[in-house]
Amino acid sequence: KVDRLLTMGCFSSRVEAPTEEPLGPPAVELDAPTPYERKLKLWRKHGGGDLEPVLASGAVAVLDAQWVISHAEAGGVLAHRQALPKEAFLSLAELVEATAHPSFLPVAALSYPWLTKDHPDPRGANLARVARALKALLSHSRIPRLGVFWDFGSLHQHPDPPNGVMRTEEQNALFKQGLGCLGTLYSHPHTFVLRLTSFPDGHKAEDQTEGTNVAKYFDRGWCYTEQSWAGLTKAGYLSLDLGKMRDGVEYDCISIIRDCTQDGGRRPPLLPSAFAAEL
Repeated sequence: KVDRLLTMGCFSSRVEAPTEEPLGPPAVELDAPTPYERKLKLWRKHGGGDLEPVLASGAVAVLDAQWVISHAEAGGVLAHRQALPKEAFLSLAELVEATAHPSFLPVAALSYPWLTKDHPDPRGANLARVARALKALLSHSRIPRLGVFWDFGSLHQHPDPPNGVMRTEEQNALFKQGLGCLGTLYSHPHTFVLRLTSFPDGHKAEDQTEGTNVAKYFDRGWCYTEQSWAGLTKAGYLSLDLGKMRDGVEYDCISIIRDCTQDGGRRPPLLPSAFAAEL
């Protein structure tokens, strides 16, 4: 499929040279759109407007993929949203500026199982795996920047529940608004969905504390729902199973899409009654 997409030009940045030289001076277009206005038009053409309400209100904050990569390479662990620095995020305006590809938005939503009940990735193992995939995607010349929806860093969290530090009322309202947009983020036909369908090396269910959800990706309600959303209208190459990444491979954009979409894995959309029964 990726080969066919290449043939169709989805991943090509080649520009054909004009066959003839234009005659006379170039025409001057009155009130010509600015570069940002052209980007905004492309962003909205691909349905970016569907995401604008939660991005503009602050209900959802997307992480800068390049920051995620740098943080992972430094051996970091992802903190909850309120504890992250400003440079960890991309603004709505920056997402619009990063819109460069004719087939998708510069937005990726992460689907994965939390490893513990208090922190989704306490050792940073999944952070390193996600960073590896993001680095491959950013190798493409038409993906200059990428905003990543990662629930722990993108939605307001309870900062320290054991010590009674919870979300404020305003943050609770934004959290609920963000939850209401999850279906749009994952089912949107022009966003990436990155699915961590396997546990990181060294993670064992028997080692987890009592009360921890030790179910695998395909047995978890949220993961199942996110995968089902991603299978509704999205092109197959935009829903990547990161559990299929091979150790020791230095991926670029094309090769990671090939590996992470091999053997299919995308189910036909379910009727609501069938979805409810499986859930």
